[in-house]
Amino acid sequence: MSKKYIKMNNNDNYLSLGNFMRIIKEISKNKSSALQTEIFCILFKIDSINDTTVNNYCVGIRSIGDTYKQTYLNLSNRYSKDHEAFKDILLNLANIMDGKIHFEEDISFLNHNESLKTLSFKMYNIAKNDENVDKDFVSFISDLLKQEDYYSFLVEILIHIVLRNRQPLYELDIKKGKIEELLNDSYISYKGIEDYLKLKLQESINYEYTMKKLAKEGNVLANFEIGSNEYLGHVMGYPRYNIAYEYLIVAHNANHAGASFLIGDMYLNGFIGSKSNDDLKKAYDFFMIASKNGNVASLNKLGLMYLNGIYPVKQSKKEALEYFKLASEHNYVYAFNNIGHIHEMEGKKDCIDYYMKSANLHECWSCNKIGEYYRLQGNMVEAYKYYTDALQGNARNRCFFAYYNLAKYYYFNGCSELGIEKDLVRYLEYMDIASKNNLIEASMELLLYYLDLYKKNRHEEDLKKVKEYQHEIECNPKFNLEYKKYIEDEISKIYKIDNLEIV
Repeated sequence: MSKKYIKMNNNDNYLSLGNFMRIIKEISKNKSSALQTEIFCILFKIDSINDTTVNNYCVGIRSIGDTYKQTYLNLSNRYSKDHEAFKDILLNLANIMDGKIHFEEDISFLNHNESLKTLSFKMYNIAKNDENVDKDFVSFISDLLKQEDYYSFLVEILIHIVLRNRQPLYELDIKKGKIEELLNDSYISYKGIEDYLKLKLQESINYEYTMKKLAKEGNVLANFEIGSNEYLGHVMGYPRYNIAYEYLIVAHNANHAGASFLIGDMYLNGFIGSKSNDDLKKAYDFFMIASKNGNVASLNKLGLMYLNGIYPVKQSKKEALEYFKLASEHNYVYAFNNIGHIHEMEGKKDCIDYYMKSANLHECWSCNKIGEYYRLQGNMVEAYKYYTDALQGNARNRCFFAYYNLAKYYYFNGCSELGIEKDLVRYLEYMDIASKNNLIEASMELLLYYLDLYKKNRHEEDLKKVKEYQHEIECNPKFNLEYKKYIEDEISKIYKIDNLEIV
């Protein structure tokens, strides 16, 4: 089977001759006069060329011929001494796009020509999209656009597409190149990836056995999968951190950044070790290794260590923000949350902007936070949207305060703006979910709700519910004397129910 090449003239992803000529044709007022062969002859200062040859160059199935590259080497050398070296080429391109002849004009005319300006901006967008184009080059031509120097911009583009752009490009080579880039700093092999993916895609009955067999053979991805599943508690229904470490350390030793992060996290939280200074230093070291190998979550963890002054670093809000900002450049939602929280504590109004960035990436805690922001502004419609978004995450990351807010502000009395009618069944369901997930405010809400019912009806079932939520409140980590006194006061002052021991 022959290798499949990438077409260089039908997309905005490659800064190529084919796409340059396609854009000229799109801009041209008279499409029928913007022929490939005519444009090619103008670009390379020749009288004629075979249409098939030009088509092969434009499609990208062939590399641009050495004769034509030599023409541009000569032009490029001349351009370094004579700024007007490309003037006749760009003037003739303007003639084609405008559908009329412009007689000898200076470069100032070319910089004010609308067709060349349009061509420049379209080619700039392509240059930004092309992963093979050096970022410094993109920055350089961006400056030329800002200076409205379209002549110099298009000269640089032409030199690039003729002399620097590589074609043909094959899909397999592109995929292989991207994989090579990902594996560049690791010891993960192609064979290891092949064996792992084959198991993931084809195996079913003996999946766990075969995955463990791969791990014992040293397969990095298999070790990481088993280790992360043990870390999350997916194997036995509860985490086994020591076993997780045994697998993850194999992946870490092969420079698997995710494995380094998880080991650091276990040391930081005391899941392994004892949270001694020595163990905290290990956490820091693992996070540093993970971040250097591209793990964004580690940048955020390092920021938290600086924010809280966790050994071996000294507390520094400045250092913390630098790490959070690095992580936020990769749209890491928790980094947005951390920056927002710091700014909120400092009284900065832009904290909402950071929470909003996180919420719009569907992070549950920030969705609830933005819901609160809109509710306090009186915008119940937008608040409802973000509260409901906060329920969409997995159970490990879900924000259970959103259940409380939806129950209290939408289902207990209804919401006319959204056409939501009073729904006590939903109210009790959502409050109970929040209560069962250690939200003491929800437990208090339900205790008072059932106390009120008991006062009215004296039903034993309501009294059982009161005692159930009393127990949840007392077991909650936030339970204190203030909560104890509040419950006693509510009972003695408001309900005065004889022989009811709440606290």
